[in-house]
Amino acid sequence: MSAQNDRTLSAADNSHPAAWEIAAQNRRDELVQKNGTGTDLPLQKQLLKMRDEDQAVRGFVHGQHTSNMTKEMIAKLPATDQRLTEALKQIVIEKGWPTIPHVGIEASNGAMLILTHSADHAWQRALLPTLEQSAEADKIDASTLALVVDKQLVADGKLQRYGSQFKFINGKMAMYAVEDPAHLDARRAKALLPPLNVYKQMLAQIYHLQATDDVVMAVAQKK
Repeated sequence: MSAQNDRTLSAADNSHPAAWEIAAQNRRDELVQKNGTGTDLPLQKQLLKMRDEDQAVRGFVHGQHTSNMTKEMIAKLPATDQRLTEALKQIVIEKGWPTIPHVGIEASNGAMLILTHSADHAWQRALLPTLEQSAEADKIDASTLALVVDKQLVADGKLQRYGSQFKFINGKMAMYAVEDPAHLDARRAKALLPPLNVYKQMLAQIYHLQATDDVVMAVAQKK
């Protein structure tokens, strides 16, 4: 579980953006200036539609949180994620990973959102080397990649790096254990993610459940 709308959900809902929000927006502007708005407009349109489907089932419309997650919505997640995963796989086979120069930052981040929510951890793992290279070359938004890295680590039963993945336990949420917890917020800041306490408030807004200080160990999933 992870919140994918760090830039649209503000724990302190006011008109004064926090430092992490300003840094994230500045980085986003740099990526757009460097890479342009995309050259494959049909694919851009397709990916944006797929992103909107991914978000709608999670209670978001046009980047705004419109409804809390219900049991019915949670029940629909696996089928939606599987359908979008298969569509994204076909795109990657035919055209490669959707980078910012290719489809623009919104559509590129939308593709990463779908990858993050995919249950196909082997596919995530296989894509990581290419995605990390693209992030280093400023061809994709590295902050979105952080979530994929965490999800893959949790799937492998390892310590996550950025603290983005939580688990439902007894009607509450607990974070999967992280490496070097003393420096977690520093790593999150470097990845342009909000501080952990802000992120927990965001999760609570989305899922209408308390994000506790409890920590659980990840268990490797069968491959």
